[in-house]
Amino acid sequence: MTPRRRRRIRVIDFPGETIHRLKPITFWPALIGIMLVLTLTAADERQFVEFTTSINSVIIDNFSALFLYSALALLGLCVYVFVSPLGKVRIGGAGVAPIYSPFRWFAVSLTTVIAMGILFWAVAEPVVHFREPPAFIDIEPGSAAAMAFSMSTVFVHWTLAPYAIYTVAALTFALGFYNCGYGFSVGSLLRPLLGRYLIEPVAQLVDGLVLFAVVVGMSAVLSAGLLLIGDGLQYLFAIPKSPALYAATAAFIVSVALLSAASGLRQGIQVLARINTLLFVLLLLYLLIVGPGTFILELGGRSLLEYLRDFFPRQLLLDEPEGSRWSGWWTTAFYASWFAWAPLSCLFLGKIARGYTVRQFILVNLLLPSLFGALWFSAFGGSALYFDSLSNGALYGAYQREGLAAMAYQLFSYLPGSVLLSLFFVFACFISFITATDSNTDAIGGLCMKSVTAEYMGSPFGIKLLWASVIGVVGWCSATFLGADGIKMLANLAGLPGVVIVLGSGASLMLLAQRVR
Repeated sequence: MTPRRRRRIRVIDFPGETIHRLKPITFWPALIGIMLVLTLTAADERQFVEFTTSINSVIIDNFSALFLYSALALLGLCVYVFVSPLGKVRIGGAGVAPIYSPFRWFAVSLTTVIAMGILFWAVAEPVVHFREPPAFIDIEPGSAAAMAFSMSTVFVHWTLAPYAIYTVAALTFALGFYNCGYGFSVGSLLRPLLGRYLIEPVAQLVDGLVLFAVVVGMSAVLSAGLLLIGDGLQYLFAIPKSPALYAATAAFIVSVALLSAASGLRQGIQVLARINTLLFVLLLLYLLIVGPGTFILELGGRSLLEYLRDFFPRQLLLDEPEGSRWSGWWTTAFYASWFAWAPLSCLFLGKIARGYTVRQFILVNLLLPSLFGALWFSAFGGSALYFDSLSNGALYGAYQREGLAAMAYQLFSYLPGSVLLSLFFVFACFISFITATDSNTDAIGGLCMKSVTAEYMGSPFGIKLLWASVIGVVGWCSATFLGADGIKMLANLAGLPGVVIVLGSGASLMLLAQRVR
């Protein structure tokens, strides 16, 4: 597969030109849909919550298996592509120069994907599973068996299969965009599969659906970040949590992300990503050094072996009885969030992969992030479980009193330098979501425009400003009115269209693999 030659399009960013270059079927329905959601929330919050709850129940009851089996199938596809002749293909063609050095590429890819997730859930999820294991596995809450179940479950949610979702979608887009000459569109994921049947209006409609879903998904993650930062500011400075605090925090995050986005792909985003990666590494090392290091390594290693040994039963939850909603409320919610983000994030991840081979792409976007996730959750989750056991459930008590976000700061209170550590953690929260907002608003801007090509990948700042502001407002609404349970519901709602698109991209990737035999 060799890249097609394309004429570079000169773009002048005047307002009239921007309107002319918009994809109307992508831009306007998505924007109107989001405005409708905000209007309904403001008009009758209770009725909106009831409506989303009912839709969420339908998704859990009818589509949980779709999310679980799809993620596993995509992981198998990654293994197949890695060993196939397609693995040798260079994205962009032989001799093309990479956009980033290997470390910068990994840093940007890592921090774009995990965003606020590992900060919000690294402490909260293991402790909740430890104290509230599902009834169908018949283990005592707070026991050693519950602890092993807790950590191995975290690996199901945050390592191999979830990253395969991003990897397949992003790799399909990268090959289509650089090697096949397809446009900067989510429709490019489906082009090898549908060919001439994917006419332009349909492609724009797919982009619009993804745009709506990912704005909802990003807003859900932003609301999780607002809750986490709000608890940190209350813990450190006794600033009470309030809608005004969440609004100010969201405005700050969006503003800094836009300043970074204005500086371009090679400057702001990669600088933020390197800072973000450094913060993650420092936090990880600190937990391993001053925390219960031996306990972390033993529990992490034992849980990882259990996860790998029982990989298929745990991945597919074969032991869960009919009628149980545990997997729907946990595994489905997490996978739905990954599927919701994947169709848009793949545009950015694919765009920055130029110059590297398919095998290198799979290593950087699947294997290395999974290893990092296993280390991260072992350190934070293991420390949380250790201190929760010693303190007779103090972290779990913090969750019951103040919510999931408060558990991280309860953990830090047991460690040396807890105040400085908490400050560092709040700063990491800011940087993490700023990085993700930066990269995803860049992709959103490109998705809305007709003129983005492999040679010219810029998009108007005004479009980025609009969508970043919308994400901030929706995130504020969900943090203020819905809370952590609402965040899961938003993720589920956004994930359903995502899983259909990502599965289509998987079929396209298989076709591309067949063409290079």
